[in-house]
Amino acid sequence: MVAIRFQRIGKPKVAKFRLVAVESRRGPKTPPLEVLAAYDPKAKDGEKITNMKKERFDTWVKTGAQLSPAAQRLLKKEKAI
Repeated sequence: MVAIRFQRIGKPKVAKFRLVAVESRRGPKTPPLEVLAAYDPKAKDGEKITNMKKERFDTWVKTGAQLSPAAQRLLKKEKAI
């Protein structure tokens, strides 16, 4: 099963995240199937979600990919879905 979840990137104490589509049964260090968006929680300009591939995101959801609870909350809060 495919899951859409966060992947942490960035330096220590300067967290940045990617929203990625991954196989849910694999470990957290497995390479993603596709990078769907970038998320910077400390962005000052109000645009915390950047580079979102809306068409690819919709395609993954339509094919049965499950959103993690944290990703679902963030996307609703930022009005991305």
